[in-house]
Amino acid sequence: MALCGFAQQDASSDLGPVLKHLGTTAQALQHSLPSFTCQETGVSGWRSLSKAGDHDDFSATLRAKRNSEGTFSESYESTRLNGRPFSSHEFTFPYYVSGGFDRAMRYFLPEQQVCYRYSLSGNRLTFESVPDIPEHRQCSDSGLHGMAILDADGDAVHLERRVSQQSARLLNLAPYAAIDFSPVILDGKTFWLSSHMVSDMLQGNFAMHFDVTYSDCRLFTATVKIGPATQVSPSGP
Repeated sequence: MALCGFAQQDASSDLGPVLKHLGTTAQALQHSLPSFTCQETGVSGWRSLSKAGDHDDFSATLRAKRNSEGTFSESYESTRLNGRPFSSHEFTFPYYVSGGFDRAMRYFLPEQQVCYRYSLSGNRLTFESVPDIPEHRQCSDSGLHGMAILDADGDAVHLERRVSQQSARLLNLAPYAAIDFSPVILDGKTFWLSSHMVSDMLQGNFAMHFDVTYSDCRLFTATVKIGPATQVSPSGP
């Protein structure tokens, strides 16, 4: 762990071990999490600030794939929409949030801990962007505020964070997000994956809402079937 991260922490004998443990968990998500698939069920909706809007209930198969350069990409294949089997017609959700797996705990990465001030009270860990964030080249979350609820082992079971509308636009972030975490075994290792995520944002005169649950997460594998050999006759000139 980068020792410089402790310069921004409250004087607490418990805070150091907690951040070290969360840093290890965050590193596992960002660097060791293998490709996997989950069942995704949720609602994407919008409403006007002056009247009721609309929403879409959906189910989908989500695939989170680690690319050759080490980054993660998420894609989904819709299976049901508003109570009916999904057809192949083109459809765009009013509001859809991605990146809630490998980046969900990035606020605790050892190299990022210098970017935040942490405070621990019981099992509640709060964090916020440091005032001198422009002096740290690796930091980008200006004006961020968040909190995490820890279980008895120090693992984050719930996390919430907010950024300003301006920062959200600049960094392509959801202004508000709340995530519940659950342990999932993938390839023999335990990872703390997002199991429930809620996000809200304002877009002009509209309030957007996204609420999704992830279940049945498992290692993503591809099956290749090799047929019997076929003799090919040589072709002449």
